[in-house]
Order: sequence, then structure tokens, then C-alpha cells
Amino acid sequence: MEGPTPARVWGDQWLRVSEKVLKGLNHQLTNRVASLEAAVGIFQDGEPFEPEVIAALAQEVTRLNHLLGLFRSLPAEHFADAEPVRLQDIVPQVLELHGHHADLRRIDVALDGDPETLPLLVRPSALLRCLLVVLESGAGNALRSGGPSPLTLSYSGDATSVRVVFEAPQPEGQAVFTGEGSLVHAVRNALAHASADVTVTVLRTVAGGERIRYELQLPTLPEARRREREAAA
Repeated sequence: MEGPTPARVWGDQWLRVSEKVLKGLNHQLTNRVASLEAAVGIFQDGEPFEPEVIAALAQEVTRLNHLLGLFRSLPAEHFADAEPVRLQDIVPQVLELHGHHADLRRIDVALDGDPETLPLLVRPSALLRCLLVVLESGAGNALRSGGPSPLTLSYSGDATSVRVVFEAPQPEGQAVFTGEGSLVHAVRNALAHASADVTVTVLRTVAGGERIRYELQLPTLPEARRREREAAA
């Protein structure tokens, strides 16, 4: 019997995360709409248009537009072309979406990003979804481990490659699987169009515990363009 296809593996990984994130986003969307309805009710009752009420209404509209932007970042873009993308723009969205995860949003994420990191050539939605899936995997490990060590997300690079690293506490003795059907396999396939390499290792800490480390490495935009020129020659 044949195993699951890469698309099916990725779909299963993304479904687990997106359902929880959408649950949190839908809760916030309900709150924002209720606030707008309350403000509109004041106007319909003939109450004076106090500046404070107008300001509160404008704030709710801004919050609603921001939520809609997060919703739009989630759909799959299977046929979208790769384009220049900066981690400095994508990572804040990933962290904000994590903040809406119904089960894992209380897991703090320490960010260490190099603002000089060069852009990538990648499908933006694919990169966002992959980073979010790996982040939530690390957050799940941190939650199960019960340890005080933080979940960390860092990114940096040089002229030819960019590295994104996630580290999180891991329950003792948890096996790391990287074959077909694994998280690593799913993310590697989802970012294959960007020539991404994805690895996972388990590290021993000084205190004797374990930490799991996911690392994604992708070529920078100049390097990707150079490879394109060589392939076309």
C-alpha cells in the first residue's frame, strides 16, 4: 500500500494548525462585530455623536480591517508565483497568528531577528504557513515539556542563504521522526519551489533536559536569481 502523498501530509499538518488559529480569529471577529453593532445602536437611538463614540467606532473599524488582513494571509496559494519576500515582514504576521491559536497562544516566543537579512524568492503564503506550522510544533513541545525555557525564533543570513531557527523545550525521550509523513517532510515539500532545506535535531541542555531545534535554510534572492540564470544558460 502506498503511503500518503506530500500534498496530503502537508494538508494534514496545516489543518491541525489552521483550525486552532481560525478558532481564535473567529472569536476576535465576533467581538469586533459586536462592538460595531453596539456603536451603530447608539446612533440609531438618536444619541448625540460624541467624539469619544466616533473615536471608538473608528478604532473598531481599524481592528476589524487588521483581522481581515490576517484572514487573507491564511488561504493556500498553490499556483502563486514565487516573489521577493522579507522575513522582517512575514515573521510579525506569524507571531500574531500564533497569538490567536486557541491552545498554544500562551506559549511565549522570544524573537531574535537580524534586520539586515536579505529577502528570499518564495511564495509568501507558503512561507507564512510553513513558519506557523513549525512554530506551533515547537510551542506544543514547550507546553508538553512543562519547562520554564522559552520557545525561540531567530533568523539571519549571509549573501547566499538565510536561516530560520526554532528552538523549544522537548519532553524527555520523545522520538524525532523525519521520514515521509513527518513535519520536516511536509515543510520541505511545501517549500521545495524555493529550494529549502529543513532539518530537526535534539539538543541536550546543561541542566540535563532536551531541546528540539528546527532549522530552515533557503537561498537569498540574489542567490536564487543567480541559480535561475545558470539554469537558463
